[in-house]
Amino acid sequence: MLFFKPEFQNKQGEILNVVDASGKAVGYIAYIYKEDKELYVMGQLDEEGEKQNFIDIVTYFIDGLKKAILGDGEKEPNIYIHLGGQLIELHKKDDNEE
Repeated sequence: MLFFKPEFQNKQGEILNVVDASGKAVGYIAYIYKEDKELYVMGQLDEEGEKQNFIDIVTYFIDGLKKAILGDGEKEPNIYIHLGGQLIELHKKDDNEE
């Protein structure tokens, strides 16, 4: 099980550590946004064994950010989430993609 632990926050964004049940940091997620409704989300996971848990919590978190910051508009956030340099796809259409 993974949790978010706030690290830094200002009026344009936030950095959250991703920690496991024992409190060990296993990654981070950060977001910044501009007044003209542009949202950037970056993150990294260090523990490959936590990949699916990371995807689950980050997906819900980003969905909430989209509603809060971008509203119901057509704009999508700019997202870069990775595991050891490899991009993690959050919204796959099928499981056959690498």
